[in-house]
Amino acid sequence: MSKKKLVVVCGIDILLAFVFFATICIRNGKTEERDTEEHYIFDKNFRTDKTKADSSSSQYFSNGVVTAKTLDLFRFLEKEFEVKSPNELNDHFNKVEQYLNSKFSELEARKLYEIYQKYLRCQIVLVNDPKYSPKSADPHHLLILLESAHNFRREKLGKETADTLFGRDVKEREYRFRMSIIIGDNTLYGKEKESRLQKLKADMWDDEVISIGEGGNPYNRYQLKLQLYHKDLSELGERERKLKVDEFKKEFFTKEQIKRLNEVDDQIAKEKENMERYRAAEQKILNLKDITQEEKDKRIKALQDEFFGKEAEAFRRREAIRRAAEK
Repeated sequence: MSKKKLVVVCGIDILLAFVFFATICIRNGKTEERDTEEHYIFDKNFRTDKTKADSSSSQYFSNGVVTAKTLDLFRFLEKEFEVKSPNELNDHFNKVEQYLNSKFSELEARKLYEIYQKYLRCQIVLVNDPKYSPKSADPHHLLILLESAHNFRREKLGKETADTLFGRDVKEREYRFRMSIIIGDNTLYGKEKESRLQKLKADMWDDEVISIGEGGNPYNRYQLKLQLYHKDLSELGERERKLKVDEFKKEFFTKEQIKRLNEVDDQIAKEKENMERYRAAEQKILNLKDITQEEKDKRIKALQDEFFGKEAEAFRRREAIRRAAEK
């Protein structure tokens, strides 16, 4: 084990994903996932805002079961007695046991220590086993990995303990992944996406107050709106598309903000057009057959000075980085 922190990186290999999650298949070049309206890891019945009544003074146990607060203690122990190699694991456990015995009653210390050992061994597997490592950023894939990893925790820690410790984090991740699946589905129109997002929120959170993925400022909400209505906008002509985007802007911004936003959009459009013209001119030089490479480089440099002026040197540096990355 390296110095990396023992933090879960959820994952599962492609073969296992195919075998255990056969409801995902490829048809006509499109990925079809399990119905996102069913088979939740956590739905609205799992309340992340729920606090258990407890007659004891312990913040780590409630009626004999660990509380969500216990995860904070376990993460503290991981960091405080950091394991830098597999050979240090036994020493780590000894130090943790001594610490717990010094802070808690004999019974509570013993129970915490027993659960902590299972917790840490579980974390080590999830971090180091390649089948739990993400293979892509596709939210369908990540949702499967999340469920697989949490099922592993449930197997090793017990369902109640695993859900109590990790439930809130898993539920929030699940919600984000399911949101991303809906938002990124370019076969759906904006109204249908909004309807599905509303249903997803009701299915998973009911009346819990949450703002996950809803954007922290007007610009983020505006960008989300553009994503939701991607298909609608792509089917409009240039003039109609601009009018529709202007409608969206009025939902989120003041007149002064819209003016500044339009100025930025105009600048971006000009820069894009300038780049397209430059690439076309550059390609003509590259296609010349009757001059040397040295002469081509000289002409391209002059072309860059013409198109980018005082920003030409910065552009050349970016080009050098891009070419190096493509090798």
